[in-house]
Amino acid sequence: MKNVEAPRPLPALRDAVFGWFRNPFGKLTLLIAGLLVVATGGFWFFELYPKGTIHDAFGALWWAVVTLTTVGYGDVVPATTGGKVMGLIVMICGIGLVSTLTGNLASMLVEHKAKKRKGLLKVNLTNHVIVIGWNDFGQELVNSLRDKGVLRTREGGQSDLVLINELTTDQRETLALQIDMDDRLRFVWGSPAQESVLLKAQPDRARVIYLLSGARDCDPKDADQATLYCALTLRELAPKVPIYGEVALPENRKHLLRAGVNEILVHGQLTSTILGLMGANPSLWTLLQDMLGMRGAGGLDVRALTGEEKAMTWGELLPRFRADGLLPLGVAQASRELSLEDVLDQGSALDQFILELFQSSGQETRLGDSGPRVLANPPDSERLENFDAVLFLKPGETR
Repeated sequence: MKNVEAPRPLPALRDAVFGWFRNPFGKLTLLIAGLLVVATGGFWFFELYPKGTIHDAFGALWWAVVTLTTVGYGDVVPATTGGKVMGLIVMICGIGLVSTLTGNLASMLVEHKAKKRKGLLKVNLTNHVIVIGWNDFGQELVNSLRDKGVLRTREGGQSDLVLINELTTDQRETLALQIDMDDRLRFVWGSPAQESVLLKAQPDRARVIYLLSGARDCDPKDADQATLYCALTLRELAPKVPIYGEVALPENRKHLLRAGVNEILVHGQLTSTILGLMGANPSLWTLLQDMLGMRGAGGLDVRALTGEEKAMTWGELLPRFRADGLLPLGVAQASRELSLEDVLDQGSALDQFILELFQSSGQETRLGDSGPRVLANPPDSERLENFDAVLFLKPGETR
């Protein structure tokens, strides 16, 4: 078998160094460094005590830097003709080189800021929230994430926000003013269907990803198709990050679920359901508003079960929450990764043979995520050892 030689790091490092010196900023830095070396050596040669006033090479370097940057402290001055000639050379060359260097630095900063403003830079974040696409309900989604403490704001929160869309510069600036998250909001401009655009947002390091359907003037079929392409790419780039989204047409929901999206809402479906509830009894809509926290204080919340609580039954947990003014509604089991080992029976010889075939051939035995399981209003005898969290209703305002 032919040995494959591992790539050597030295040529790559050499190419990176030479590449840096080939750009204008690198050339300027090299020229300034060269001038400092020549000035230090020349001044040390001409001005070394007792001919001059310096006693070591560091004194010569100090004079070269002070003269090159036109600071001119005056603590070290040339006493010889050769030293004065060196001073003239350093002052004349230094003014041009330092001015050019600072001008290039300013241009780089302005260019970087312009690219950031246009959404052309790669985002260097972790545990951030990504919203892909934009429509009339995008602002409501951001507001909800902010109210629930997901987004990092001046008052607190955990995650930065990254928006990926094709809005114009003026639209992005208007949106940034409306969201008001300062540097905690980042934009990535481009088509979300392109992998290169998605990679700039670091989806594999995100906390959660949302897919919004196209704007109102978009064709529903085209909008859902773009969402599907985006979902397929995202699931490959970020296999473990939860993805939630919406579709315009109900028949496309199953396609998005097959593409790996954790949950999909059909645009307008909840609206129709709620309108039906209002027709049956208007009080149901008021109750939903309170539960969703749309009428001020109160609203649904969730917290993890402690080890002590997991040893209880639902009936034993209720009094503890009610004593704090909270109303438990149900328990939840977090999403779990499923594999063939979880599905196949260990006591079955046939199942074990199938598992061995998969393992010996090197095939993936992972089946995907089971998805979160919620049990609403469980019986009092329900044991909580297999659940991870409890969903409850916080107290509302007294009216």
